[in-house]
This record gives sequence, structure tokens and C-alpha cells, in this order.
Amino acid sequence: MRTLTIGFALAACGLGLPAAAQTVTAASLAGEWKGTLMGQLPLVLHLEVDPQGALKATMDSPSQGANGLAGDNVKLTGASLSLDIPSVGGNYVGTVAAGGKSITGTWTQQGHSLALEWTFAGTAAQAAAAQAAVQPSPIDGDWAGALHAGGQTLRVVFHFKAAPDGILCSFDSLDQNSHGIPCGDVKVSGKRVSLDAKAVNGTYSGSLRSDGNHIDGTWSQGSPLELDLVRQ
Repeated sequence: MRTLTIGFALAACGLGLPAAAQTVTAASLAGEWKGTLMGQLPLVLHLEVDPQGALKATMDSPSQGANGLAGDNVKLTGASLSLDIPSVGGNYVGTVAAGGKSITGTWTQQGHSLALEWTFAGTAAQAAAAQAAVQPSPIDGDWAGALHAGGQTLRVVFHFKAAPDGILCSFDSLDQNSHGIPCGDVKVSGKRVSLDAKAVNGTYSGSLRSDGNHIDGTWSQGSPLELDLVRQ
């Protein structure tokens, strides 16, 4: 009998930090930095310098609709950068690479540690201009559907938003009270729509109807289940 098993759990992954190779300044790190957790959860780190010359930080999780998460305890010691994001119980420690265009380190949250590398994406003005130039995708917005199997019903809502690097994606499993589950590798080719959700070992593939408001498709997570989505 087929069962519904979306769920969501972080997988722990350790990372050793290399020794600091250079001394960097707060001003040299000011701007926007992009990273990805678990291969599918895009993050943006905003660093700026306050009037006293100290670094300030905020962080976005765009696919989860969480923006401007305030940073605290932002410290730059030599080439070592550390900061906290108290609202989500997260901490980051990393090392700025030679050249100053990437930071390699570890994100820790709720006892789980994951490798997280930041890559410099430009100044805040440059990042804003790049986002403003993005055209919406045919599936931008929120899409709701339900999985049915073994007498159970599991409601889900997918969220899509076009970005400079592709289409951002996350989804909610409402009846499991699990929100912001990352998904990625979103592809829209003609009327075909597909994506991966590595965090739950799931995939989705469907066909966008001519009205642009329905996707008829299949969710696969061990076994295939019909999942038709409706634009909200």
C-alpha cells in the first residue's frame, strides 16, 4: 500500500575550517554574498559597515520568504568571520579565501552542522539591479494541491519565484506542520515542469495547462502519487 512520507529533517555534515591565510577588512566584505544549504536552500548574506567600522549582517532565505533576518555578534578576526542569526537559532563560522571572494565554513542550527560556502555577489545596488532585471517565470507564485494514499490526505503548497540564478522553490506540508522545505533544479520547458526536493528525497513532474493556472503531475517519493497543483 502506498503511503505519504514527505517529512523533513536536516542531515548533519561536518566541515573542517582551513587556517586563516590573510587578514581582511570589514570594508572589503561589504556587499551581498550567496550560498546554498543542502544543495537546494539558497541563502543571501548582507554585510555592511556601521559608522564605527564594525560589520553588521542580515540574512535572507528567499525561497522560504524569510528576509532581513537580523545578525548578531558579527566578528571578523584576521580572515575568520563568525556571526549569529538569533531568530532561527543559527550560527556561522567561516574563513575568507585568498582574494576575498568566497567564505568557506559551517552553519550550525539546532545541533546540526552543515557546510556553507558564501560567494561574493556584488554590492547591494548591483544585486538589486540584477533582481529587477529578472522576468517572472510562467509558474511564479503559490500552488496548492493534495496527495491521497491509503486513506490519508496530505495538503501541500509550492512557492516559486524567478531569480537571477534560476527559479527559487520551497514548499509546505501543511498537515505535517512542516514549512519552507527546500526544493530546486526547477525546470520549465514549454508546458513541462519538474523539480527535485532532495531534503525529502522527492521529485515532481507535471504539465502546465493552457490556462496557466493548473499543473497536472506526479510526486515521487519512493512510489509515484498523483499531485495536481492549482495556482492560488
